[in-house]
Amino acid sequence: MHTSRQDYIFSYMVDYINTPDESVWGIEDKAIANLLEKTEIVGKWLNLCAGDGRFNNLILKKADGAVAVDIDENALQKLVRITPDILRKKLTTKTVNVVKLFPFEDDLFDGIFCVGTLHLFSESVFKSILLEMERVLKSGGRIIIDFATDIKRTYPNGNLWIIENEQNYSMEEALPFLKEIFKEYKVNIIADKVVPHKTRLKDREYVFTSNFVLIDAIKK
Repeated sequence: MHTSRQDYIFSYMVDYINTPDESVWGIEDKAIANLLEKTEIVGKWLNLCAGDGRFNNLILKKADGAVAVDIDENALQKLVRITPDILRKKLTTKTVNVVKLFPFEDDLFDGIFCVGTLHLFSESVFKSILLEMERVLKSGGRIIIDFATDIKRTYPNGNLWIIENEQNYSMEEALPFLKEIFKEYKVNIIADKVVPHKTRLKDREYVFTSNFVLIDAIKK
């Protein structure tokens, strides 16, 4: 993984154009999919760090419209590619570096969704991202995020893939931190485990396992 400390850019240099329709980041976790299915998703939503489109179609099916943003334009091109024609009219994409000021006006979105990314950042950077999320979210709007912990990537030979500079929180670190920064929200917190699954990323094949925290928060 390529990391830019200055801009907090995390990139695996994936050639999204030549990857299949399935996400390179693995399956859609059932806990997140179930939450999206049962949640009332209306109005305009922001899919933050949308990557190559996991869960994006679930959001589009229910929302009036969605803006999918990511720092990788190639990932967004794949996201558009896997979006059914009937849903594309509700989709907008934009290249955005999430650690900088969001290019959106205040109180614009009815909901914000972000999975598979926020655990990569330090607590201070996460807090600055959350401030921007709060700024563009309407009062009464909803934030749905996940936060991976205890990440492990195991090669077929049993060795671990350790990614240099990756922030890898434990569940014991993540839970109190998340409870504190969302204390002003009406929040539901779920702690769960990812089903171990085989993942192929360029020339690497490994089994991915982790715990995660799922946050469903309403802005007061």
